[in-house]
Amino acid sequence: MDPVRRQLHLQGRREVRHAQGDREHLLWHAGLDADPAAAGGPDRRNLERPPPRITNAQWTSDFARGWGVNYVDNIGLRQDLDALLAKATSAGLYNAAGNVLPQDRFAVDENILSAYAQNKWTLGKWEVLAGLRVESVDLESRGVAVASGVQTPMTAKQSYTDLFPSIHVNYEVTDDIQARFAVISGVARPSFGEIRTSVSVDDIAETVSGGNPDLKPERAFGFDTALEWYLPGAGLLSASAFYRQIDDVLFDSHRMVGDDRYGAARRDYTYVTTLNGSDGKMAGLELAYMQQWRFLPGPLSGFGFQGNVTFLDGEFKTPEGIKSAFPGLSDTLVNASIFYEKYGLSARLSYQWRNDWLDEPSADATDHTYWAATEQLDLSLRYQVRDGVTVYFDASNLTDETGMRYQGHANRPIEAEGVGRRFMGGVRFNF
Repeated sequence: MDPVRRQLHLQGRREVRHAQGDREHLLWHAGLDADPAAAGGPDRRNLERPPPRITNAQWTSDFARGWGVNYVDNIGLRQDLDALLAKATSAGLYNAAGNVLPQDRFAVDENILSAYAQNKWTLGKWEVLAGLRVESVDLESRGVAVASGVQTPMTAKQSYTDLFPSIHVNYEVTDDIQARFAVISGVARPSFGEIRTSVSVDDIAETVSGGNPDLKPERAFGFDTALEWYLPGAGLLSASAFYRQIDDVLFDSHRMVGDDRYGAARRDYTYVTTLNGSDGKMAGLELAYMQQWRFLPGPLSGFGFQGNVTFLDGEFKTPEGIKSAFPGLSDTLVNASIFYEKYGLSARLSYQWRNDWLDEPSADATDHTYWAATEQLDLSLRYQVRDGVTVYFDASNLTDETGMRYQGHANRPIEAEGVGRRFMGGVRFNF
């Protein structure tokens, strides 16, 4: 029996993050060429109207629009905008500092103090890695609530400490087959924009829109397992599965404000923000195969295949106790690529498909929005002319797919999105 080998690692770290507003809105004010008769107003006569930038080239596509569309000269539009803003700035009509609205201005300070310890044991065909990570977080978010033009300063603080244990076990079944198992825990913290205190209050629509400084990080605990068979030609045939229990699931939705933070009269306003769900569960199974077929004769030995199919399932509860799927989670995903690697040539034709997935859950589960199933076919070509010189060509979305978003049911579409095909080529030099 091989002797036990041990490796012990200890480490600590302190992280500091700071944000000053992550969203900007460019305000376009109509009437810059209006009559400057207003007393005391800046002279607008030097701000001539830019030429139209609609081209005569019609957009040809199988995208079912119901009307015709001509291409727009986007580069020219950008040049016109830059020139117009420069003149407006000189005339005192435009101030770039006003591009960011008060409700989108915020500051977030986050301090993370972390430490971990881990140990590794190797005994014959077994390898075990165990560890524990500790993180202490202090967070402060500052911003304003804007209601009827009045700005009210808002400040919120959070402090919490998490423990993240983990254990990873590898077993060498044979020289070519590995079995793996892991018990893991982790956290996903909300973005700075999601935890900002700044909000916009609409007393007519009775809504409050903005960040949620009370958000908790999303915490997960579960296991991974896999069986891997390593094949000739840098190949791999594998089956893997995972399960997660997830608390405080982050998702975008709306609910009632429910307290007096924005004033007693606004307790029943609709709060449009990011929320925490509960009792989340997610599981998945992946089957994968990758290999270059070097057993084929001559030039054919450059061909190979890489693909996987993944089956997923998951749900969580909203604050109202309603079960919901995870936003962005498809039940089935398929990826497949046929490739050729030989004689300096690298070519890959890739296909991806996923079925419908939830875009945004609603509070009462009756108006969920979804994206319909999508697929995409891409091509990538590379040829090494000589050492350090490579010619390349990429083509994306060869079949010109269209994305469709719907509400509740596929017969209630609310958005159709077509991005068209994209082609790119060039020469790459490495020195």
